[in-house]
Amino acid sequence: MALRTALYASHRAAGARFFEFAGWEMPLQYAGIVEEHLAVRRAVGLFDVSHMGKIFIEGPTAHAFLDRLSANDLPAISGRARYTQLLRDDGTILDDVIVTCLAPDRFFLVCNAGPRTAVVEWLKAHAARDVALADRTTEFLCLAVQGPRAPELLQRFTSVDLSHVKPFHGVSIDFVPPAPWGAHPRAVPPEIEGWGRPGSPGPAIAPPGEPTVSGGRAAFLATRTGYTGEPGFELFPAAREGAWVWDALLKSGEDLGARPIGLGARDTLRLEKGYLLSGQDFDGRQTPLEVNSAWLVKWERPFIGREALVAQRERDDYLRLVGVRMEDRGIPRPGFRVVSRGSDVGHVTSGTMSPSLRVGIALASVGKGHATEGTSLEVDIRGTTHPARVVSPPFL
Repeated sequence: MALRTALYASHRAAGARFFEFAGWEMPLQYAGIVEEHLAVRRAVGLFDVSHMGKIFIEGPTAHAFLDRLSANDLPAISGRARYTQLLRDDGTILDDVIVTCLAPDRFFLVCNAGPRTAVVEWLKAHAARDVALADRTTEFLCLAVQGPRAPELLQRFTSVDLSHVKPFHGVSIDFVPPAPWGAHPRAVPPEIEGWGRPGSPGPAIAPPGEPTVSGGRAAFLATRTGYTGEPGFELFPAAREGAWVWDALLKSGEDLGARPIGLGARDTLRLEKGYLLSGQDFDGRQTPLEVNSAWLVKWERPFIGREALVAQRERDDYLRLVGVRMEDRGIPRPGFRVVSRGSDVGHVTSGTMSPSLRVGIALASVGKGHATEGTSLEVDIRGTTHPARVVSPPFL
């Protein structure tokens, strides 16, 4: 039986259409993918992405341990977050993750739902004795508030000045629903149950069973990373308080156009920005070089997979992941052949009709000789080739 998040009943009440994704029964759409997509681009949408893995790592050598497994270097300053990829010894990507430093010896790793078990096993296989790991995926939700009016909506609930939270930073926020709905932010004492430890320099996630809701208020981690290209935050309330947080955000945000958004629109939003989808744009066989992620690799430091990656870079014989924009009304889909002068040169990994641009867009894996921006290609759509051109993401 597929797993369900703590918001399943809320989604069903809102008329969600569900589908199974990575072992979870998740909302695909409510009113419709295009309508929801445009709502996020123009106003604000609320996503339940609680299927994402939520793993806590703690110990005196936790930073060194994680940094060795990461292609990107990881921060050791409380409140900093970083996007990275975990690599195997042969340089292939196990998963792409976001790591937030809660304190110099405590870290919070968010991974994708599909490879979560493999990620946990990989971490455990490489952890030193003084590093503790805890997979607490089902104990916490992840709610993404995204869109140009997202900061305005969340600010109604917290005394923390969100304008000071930079991209790829995290902060402990108090969460108090405004009354009446739509009122201006109110200052709330920051001493909320569930955050911090005596003598510790940074925020800590409350242990299981410790209350985080008290007197109609809560406290939890909020990060500013995003997967839509729009302003926004990811909220990590405890599962038991999730429905209350979800409903409060939607009710308070009615005047801003807030609405629930399914994973269908999340996919089209991320593709317009050229963001990768685990299991689709990379499936465990590709390296960062093959999925246009060389920018995140910090070559000057040791990490697992570095030697294989350096050798591949020197050979320069790998496939490239490029953006493809259709030049007619054709809609590219994952798995479609990419053709040049009658010969196969690659395949589409992600593709759709862009709701914002009203043109077909795709990410495609092609050979080096066909990866230059401006190169003319064709996409085979059900037996008929359609003209396309290589472009540099993002598309929007």
